[in-house]
Amino acid sequence: MLRRHNRKTVLTAAALMATTLLLTACQEGGADSDSESKGASASASASDSAAGGKSGDAEKGTDTAEGLSGQGSDSRTAGKGVTGKRSGTVSYMAPGKYMVTGKGNDRQAFFVSEDTEIQGAGKICGDANGQAATPCTEEELEAAAKKGFGASVELKDGVAVSIVEDHADSDAGDDASGLFSGKLGYMAPGKYTLTGNGPERAFFTSTDTTVNGAGWICGERTKITDCTEEELEAAAKKGGVAVVVEIKDGVAVTIDEEHN
Repeated sequence: MLRRHNRKTVLTAAALMATTLLLTACQEGGADSDSESKGASASASASDSAAGGKSGDAEKGTDTAEGLSGQGSDSRTAGKGVTGKRSGTVSYMAPGKYMVTGKGNDRQAFFVSEDTEIQGAGKICGDANGQAATPCTEEELEAAAKKGFGASVELKDGVAVSIVEDHADSDAGDDASGLFSGKLGYMAPGKYTLTGNGPERAFFTSTDTTVNGAGWICGERTKITDCTEEELEAAAKKGGVAVVVEIKDGVAVTIDEEHN
């Protein structure tokens, strides 16, 4: 009887111990599981954060690059002045700054410097009936520009190299009108002569004068080409170019090169 009782006691104690060990193992397993779950969650959050941070940094980098690119483009555009010739009405904007407005309201602002060559023909300064243009001062240019006058402006990097007043704008000339022919000669910027048929005749050109070349003034002998004032002037200085000129009030409307 005592032996059976002892055996029950031992079995009971063993059962209690097994239960205790089982509970302890479950608790530890649950803690480890929770720890692993929390660790995995934290790791995933850290990965997402890092990825988001990199993505944000990439976006910031792109925006910054675009901003710098735009700024650079604007800076280059602003710093690059216009080079070439513009013809039209010169007007005043500010001390040392002017505007030339050509056909189709094509406007171009420009600056003058102490090296700018200013040639007048009656409105800036000088005599409208003079044989050559007259050198003018910047003060005279400013006064004339406030009223407006026609001129050809040679620009380099946004600064005027020369400003040559349009003779036609100064009401110069002998007011002759008609169709005349002869050899083309050069007198002064914007002023030419015709010789060969009767007395020598002087005339002016304007920004509206059409010059048609056929190999000597410009272009080729096989076709008619629209020429520039610079090409006309260069051909007239060489001489020997036969032309037919339609003149109205002393100003050439068209200059047609004859096939020489």
